[in-house]
Amino acid sequence: MPQDIDAQFAAETELLGLKLLPGQEASLRRAYAALREMVTLVGTDHPMEAEPAHIFVPGGAAERQP
Repeated sequence: MPQDIDAQFAAETELLGLKLLPGQEASLRRAYAALREMVTLVGTDHPMEAEPAHIFVPGGAAERQP
């Protein structure tokens, strides 16, 4: 696994304030590396800085709610 992925995983884990259980770090680091590799190979349809889906409200949805 490239060193930069390890450093990025460590930085993001710390930034999010995640407290990993014993044995979790290795499997999560592998999953993180696989996800980053997939995004690099496949690409994305939107920038990673896009708003999360739970914030987006389609037009007119607010008026239909009781």
